[in-house]
Amino acid sequence: MRTLLRLSGPLLCLPLLFGPALAVSQVEGADTDDEPAIDEQVIDEHAKDVLNRMADTLAQAKGFSVTIRSNYDVVQDTGEKIEFGERRTVTLNRPDALRVESRQSDGTRRQVTFDGKALTVFDPGQNVYGQLDRPGSVDDAVRYLVQDLQIRLPLALLLVTTLPAELDQRIQALDYVEHDTLTPVPTDHVAGRTEDVDFQVWVAADGTPLPQRITITYKNDEGEPQYRADLTDWTLNPDLSAAQLAFRPPDGAQRIPFLVRVRKSVGDQPGSQDHPERSGSAEEAPK
Repeated sequence: MRTLLRLSGPLLCLPLLFGPALAVSQVEGADTDDEPAIDEQVIDEHAKDVLNRMADTLAQAKGFSVTIRSNYDVVQDTGEKIEFGERRTVTLNRPDALRVESRQSDGTRRQVTFDGKALTVFDPGQNVYGQLDRPGSVDDAVRYLVQDLQIRLPLALLLVTTLPAELDQRIQALDYVEHDTLTPVPTDHVAGRTEDVDFQVWVAADGTPLPQRITITYKNDEGEPQYRADLTDWTLNPDLSAAQLAFRPPDGAQRIPFLVRVRKSVGDQPGSQDHPERSGSAEEAPK
């Protein structure tokens, strides 16, 4: 039996959801004379309104819960695409509570929780968890999870209050495709492009404008792999507290430390290595 390549890194971390946004310093220092201007006409106003209403709804909500059933391609050395699956239950209560429970197609499970004071990653299969003090908001926690800890958190951008501004910075083209009546609820289907990805979003056309389906194509990656997600069981503003979402170790669970790579600053000595920031003394973090 041949060994298949599986996803080994973050699939959809925060900067990759709809492509990277240029940093302010990059924009201010760029020579615009040599860069092609983006034609404003490629942004369809109806499509923009659909996406804006969705983004505002999620960003302004006190919280929500949703089930995300996704499939994603992993391109093999031969160029063949193999599809793997995942199901996640996401529960968010702003400003400082988040729980994400996931199950992959091979049965692997993981739980990520944040209670405003600490981040916890729990592996039920091995009954071990890592916990790191990290006070702040859900926005802070999400960015730290995907950018610093390199933990996979699909569609992470949907969890942050800066969603409208993030989309506005990244999207270069946007079209209205159709009013889709074959989805579980009627949806407005929009398609867009960023520097690195093509994406499609189906947003509920009636009632609350919540995303029902999302596909993302990584057009600059070899084989152009795709991510597909159906979002169901939406509940806006659930009556939950941070205490209800907080992590409680099961009987017999063993705490093991995180090993976090600290990025070198400009003032670091040449040749110095990144050093670990530990929550304990062991040399490994939960995988």
